[in-house]
Amino acid sequence: MPLRTSDHFSPQTLLGHAYQDPDVCAELCALFLLVAGEQLGRLGSAVAAGNVLAISHECHALKGSLLIAGAHAAVRMLEQIELEFNRKKLPCPRHEFQALQAEMEATMQDVGRFLADSKEPAAQT
Repeated sequence: MPLRTSDHFSPQTLLGHAYQDPDVCAELCALFLLVAGEQLGRLGSAVAAGNVLAISHECHALKGSLLIAGAHAAVRMLEQIELEFNRKKLPCPRHEFQALQAEMEATMQDVGRFLADSKEPAAQT
């Protein structure tokens, strides 16, 4: 499995969570792509509704997915959203959520490319 560098996630972290098994790593990548997008959608709905409990839950769930992928920039953004909602009781500013969405999109694209590269026949030699 190729370990190209990425500004948005850590291929080494993903492979470590897969016990260095390329097949398990590919499964983790596919699962991340499926679950993280759904989690971000639920978080967006919670932010739009101003639902503090749902925001807290979805931030926590999404952070778990992102930590497995080593997506530390997005994790820091989520921690800021949690801080503002849970401790300061301030709504998430639109620009902060848009920045998170952009970082998530970049992260998911990088994970998708990593997964595609891992399936290329040349990557298997």
